Amino acid sequence: MATTLAPADVRWDRALRRAIDGDGLRLVAQPIIDVARGQVGGYELLSRFAGPPQASPDVWFDHARRLGLDAALTIAVLAEFHRLRAVNPHLFCTVNVEPHLLIRPDVLAALLGSGPLAGAVVELTEHVESGDDVAFAESLAAVRAAGGLIAMDDAGTGYAGLVQLLRIRPEIVKLDRGLIEGIDQDPVKRTAVRLLGELAGQMDAWLLAEGVETRAELAEIVRIGVPLVQGWVTGRPADAWSVLAPDLRAFLHQESARVALGGHIAALVRHAVVHRPAPAETEPPETGTIVVDAAGRASAVVVADPAGGLHRVPALVAAPSSDPRDVLRRAIARPAAWHFAPVVCTDDRGVVMGLVEVRDLIDVVLAESPRSSPDSPRSSPDRGEV
Repeated sequence: MATTLAPADVRWDRALRRAIDGDGLRLVAQPIIDVARGQVGGYELLSRFAGPPQASPDVWFDHARRLGLDAALTIAVLAEFHRLRAVNPHLFCTVNVEPHLLIRPDVLAALLGSGPLAGAVVELTEHVESGDDVAFAESLAAVRAAGGLIAMDDAGTGYAGLVQLLRIRPEIVKLDRGLIEGIDQDPVKRTAVRLLGELAGQMDAWLLAEGVETRAELAEIVRIGVPLVQGWVTGRPADAWSVLAPDLRAFLHQESARVALGGHIAALVRHAVVHRPAPAETEPPETGTIVVDAAGRASAVVVADPAGGLHRVPALVAAPSSDPRDVLRRAIARPAAWHFAPVVCTDDRGVVMGLVEVRDLIDVVLAESPRSSPDSPRSSPDRGEV
């Protein structure tokens, strides 16, 4: 006996079948940046639906799963994926496939049926587990045998937890946005990313930070050594094959050059707001701000006390070529209340370059190995497909 669909389900059923037939379904490309080279290394191809109904792609796929149309919709997406990746065969392209669909013969055939998968990356989403470990392992092996790579989305959360990561051994580990948001201000997140980077390196996988939305986050990602980046700060999803903006390319080269100076504090410099107070101004600006005098030279750094008050601490200035050990000694020679106030880095003309956090100086001094250790996050890829 046939199941009677509710009016809302009838509407979604019709809309989904239109998308499956190619009416209103398209893929947009979001660039994935090769940090070391400062250029686009590949793209994630993401589904978009013209509607109606007007809803996000996740909602469309949720309804497709509920109505038993998720396999057919994924097959339609894969057909468009193969068509688009043929346009840029020299770059890698990723596509999302849910694990429980990858084990279906019709979905796997749609993925494998267009010839070799060199340059194709199957990104496993976390919504539904495969349900059949043996069939799932066989599907992964078939993808790899055809030359494709496996990526795991949202590493460290949900389906992409540590056990699954170790079992699947993906070629690309995508960091969850929750680990990236505000990473420039959170030393615990930085440690978590470094640990995942070490794990990825042991698995011979690339680490990819997705959801990078600010230049401060991007600079921190470069400093940690993550080789691949994706997010709004480097390029939003678009119908065209976008390229990296020249100013962002220059920014990446600049940050990479700082990292190369691993024995100098230049590698630790963070962006900071520079403030020149008005003559009658008495209230300090926000914490982390560098206050400069009329000549533009650093005079103070604004810091917060445990009670939430703001204070101006006299600026401790250091050159970018300074040794971290020497700067740390100078920092802790200050009065105890100022020990953890950031150090101001300036060039030889006194122009402010940014701040160096004392905790970063401590990390460097206590580190047992240099940043270029073989256990650090995998270096930028040099193979053709990634």
